[in-house]
Amino acid sequence: MRYLFLIELNMLYFILVVFKPLLKWEARSLENPSVNYKDELYNSLAQLSRGIASNRRLEILDLLTQASKSVEEISKETGMSIANTSRHLQVLKDSHLVKTTRLGNRIIYRLASSQISDLIRLLINVGENSMSEMQHIEQQADHIPDVKTVSLTEAQRMQKETFLLDVRPQDEFAENHVDGAINIPLDQLSDSLSRLPKDQRIIVYCRGRLCVNANSAAQILNRAGFDAYSLNRSVLDWQDMSQIED
Repeated sequence: MRYLFLIELNMLYFILVVFKPLLKWEARSLENPSVNYKDELYNSLAQLSRGIASNRRLEILDLLTQASKSVEEISKETGMSIANTSRHLQVLKDSHLVKTTRLGNRIIYRLASSQISDLIRLLINVGENSMSEMQHIEQQADHIPDVKTVSLTEAQRMQKETFLLDVRPQDEFAENHVDGAINIPLDQLSDSLSRLPKDQRIIVYCRGRLCVNANSAAQILNRAGFDAYSLNRSVLDWQDMSQIED
């Protein structure tokens, strides 16, 4: 009898431990449902924001605005190990910022929606407009030797008279590019100079303001005797501007 009593006592204790928080939650919901509603929504938003609360995860998201990529491709482009890349991608997936598809033996990551791309671009614009640190870094990058820059407005105005060069990887060019642009990835540029005109202005673009590759490519070209300008804006920036003008 004493043994059965102890079992029943333990069961009662277990029930209280498990269900007491639920009872409190239910009572709180009944007392003030609006507070509970608000808290749950903000908790959901906090889960999403956790995904972008890392410079490395922001870099991955910015990269995926260009094209869907495998873990191996993201690792190569960001310089992170496969293991570290996978951990960041899992956080992004848990935060509902990326989705996956299987292609053979590879897992391909993509942005969960076009709104995620808009979110990342908005965040970049806010940073550029409100953070003096970002402005200083960008200005320094634009004033390195043998780099000339051009604004998006000027580049579009001169498009018909210029040679437009896209130095992103081939998969990103295939996904989306400016009409009329020619693709030579940056790591192939030095060996492909014969494909470029020396009697025409060259405008170089890459992934946008957070990518230094357009400046690097312009520097290589100018030192080789070309007339090259760096456009530190993305394909999406170009297309947005074109829609506004239309």
